[in-house]
Amino acid sequence: MSNSEEIKVTPIITKEKKSRDGLYILIILLLLLLGGYLGWQISQKNKVINECEFSYNENEKELGDLNEMLYAQGVEDGEDLKENLQNMLFDFESMENLNTDLNDSILSQKNKIETMLADLKKEKGNKRYYARKVRKLTEETETLRMIMKDYVRTIDSLHTENVILKTDLSNSQVDLTNMTSDRDNFKTQSDELSAKVNAGSKLVANGIVSEGIKEKGSGTYKETTRASRATHIRSCFSIGKNKIAAKGNKMVYMRIITPGGSILYASNSNTLSTQDGKTLLYSDKKSINYQNESLDVCIFYKLKSEIESGNYIAELWCEGVRIGTNNFVLK
Repeated sequence: MSNSEEIKVTPIITKEKKSRDGLYILIILLLLLLGGYLGWQISQKNKVINECEFSYNENEKELGDLNEMLYAQGVEDGEDLKENLQNMLFDFESMENLNTDLNDSILSQKNKIETMLADLKKEKGNKRYYARKVRKLTEETETLRMIMKDYVRTIDSLHTENVILKTDLSNSQVDLTNMTSDRDNFKTQSDELSAKVNAGSKLVANGIVSEGIKEKGSGTYKETTRASRATHIRSCFSIGKNKIAAKGNKMVYMRIITPGGSILYASNSNTLSTQDGKTLLYSDKKSINYQNESLDVCIFYKLKSEIESGNYIAELWCEGVRIGTNNFVLK
């Protein structure tokens, strides 16, 4: 190759090299710009992450403080619940001595209470879940309380029936003696009895005892002389034996007259009609099955609100006639 040919090739190589160098520089600049942009993006993301971590830590702290508050309240409520469960356990144990027929069922409820007490003690150190456990056991306690009230009503009803049966047996023996005597003296007394039929057919309430009653948490009742403590007013009495009165179902009404002269009643529809055509409000009523024998009756009126202190009157009515009245005082 001649010298002139070598001189012509050299400029072409130099020009291609410069073009490649410019392309490399452009690529490097783009990479630097891209790297800077990515660095800025990473910086922004880190800033957001730091803010999220800060918020998370603050929320964790607030949650911890809230758990402490709930736990403290749960401990306080748990002590009250523990006391209530222990009282209920004592009440169930007392019921075992009153009615042996319910012993199996009462034992089952006692086992539930003992299990609940054990759960309460087991979870006391769990700050996160203790308050929730107390709330759950409190709801179960209300169910047990309703069961206890049913037991109390059943036991009271059976007791009342036993008293009535004993009274009926005693009265039956007396009646047998009286009937024998009446048979022997019937001829001489017939005229006198005929004159007394109309007046003697009316029922009479004897031995009336009216008083304030407070319903306890266990569903039992306790007498009280305090108007502010009374939840019910009760009248207990005995409807006397009356051979000439009509047998069958009868409604006995109780009217409670306040110191101010008003009537305690639950509804405006609570009215009775007297034999002389008057319409009177009554406080409460009870259906009885009268078979001419002495019959013990109790009527309860549940108070709607706290009542005033003073002298009260309890009137008892049956078949449009007042069959008894009684005064009592609530302080």
